[in-house]
Amino acid sequence: MTATSATDTEVAVIGAGPAGAATALVLRQAGRDVTLVAPDGELDGHRTVESAPPAVHLLLDELGAPTAGYADCLGTASAWGGPELAYRDYLVDGLGNGWQLDRARFDRSMLDAAGLAGARLLRTRSLGALRADGRWSFPHSGGLLTASFAVDATGRKSTFGVGQGARRQVADHLVAVAAVHPRSGYLGHSVVEAVAHGWWYAAALPDMRLQVVLLSDGDLVRRAGWAEPTALARALRDTHHVGRLVDTIEPRPVTVRAANSQVLTPCVGDGWIAVGDAAMAADPLSSAGVLAALRSGMTAGRAIVSGELADAAARQDHDRCNRQRFATYLRQRQYYYGLEQRWDTSFWLRRRSA
Repeated sequence: MTATSATDTEVAVIGAGPAGAATALVLRQAGRDVTLVAPDGELDGHRTVESAPPAVHLLLDELGAPTAGYADCLGTASAWGGPELAYRDYLVDGLGNGWQLDRARFDRSMLDAAGLAGARLLRTRSLGALRADGRWSFPHSGGLLTASFAVDATGRKSTFGVGQGARRQVADHLVAVAAVHPRSGYLGHSVVEAVAHGWWYAAALPDMRLQVVLLSDGDLVRRAGWAEPTALARALRDTHHVGRLVDTIEPRPVTVRAANSQVLTPCVGDGWIAVGDAAMAADPLSSAGVLAALRSGMTAGRAIVSGELADAAARQDHDRCNRQRFATYLRQRQYYYGLEQRWDTSFWLRRRSA
């Protein structure tokens, strides 16, 4: 599955997350030649655990992708708008349990599925992008890749799209500060707890481990020092629900990742399209990460196969739909954050007035 030196491909997918892999799988189902390009380090970085709703099962079945890197999730328990936990069980959806996804394992399983379907994987330290005579040339550390079409699956950085002149419209500066602790017992639900300067998320990992994540704005994280293990452990002790899920709260290694809401404008151009977080990224509160990534990649793959993106009007329609979806999402986000009225701190005031 690994490509090196000079390679010609029909579609180059830049980025190796679920959106890029889903795009590649749809293209391979249609018999298209695909190369997935993964910058060095992308496959090795830390990934948080993510709750996925039951509908993910249906999309993975459609893609023919395996279901690795998950544990059953019965639903969500949240202390939001009040101090007590309220439970929402996936049982009412009629689609079975949701999943707690170990994103590192899940992302690798998606890549493996794309490889088994016939997609090539190119790992490179650097990647350029040039377009001439209707084709893309990607000089990289191991040679040259040429392609007729390019897919930006580079996540929130939208590296390829920005390189083509597109603009990232960033709605906030939310970050996720994560650590892994020993778990105190069984946890079938993901847990969300609002606090004065953000909110906490907790999800079970195998081997009686628990991942806890503090979601707050970057400036607030820097001011409080929460990226430092001792400060994050101290903040965890102040919670009412999430801290009780931890067997022993001690300073643990911390990772910080962007979790902001944003949209790329335009998200499609002559010979390229953005998918997943590269096109539109949502607050983790929406629980839309993997589900939205798969849907976005599948939609883009079908559009490439149909040839509709060769038409400028069709590209404009696709971009308009993406912007409208983002505007609708922002209204929904404001509504849900507005349900929490216990604090008038900068974190909550920013979201009520967004």
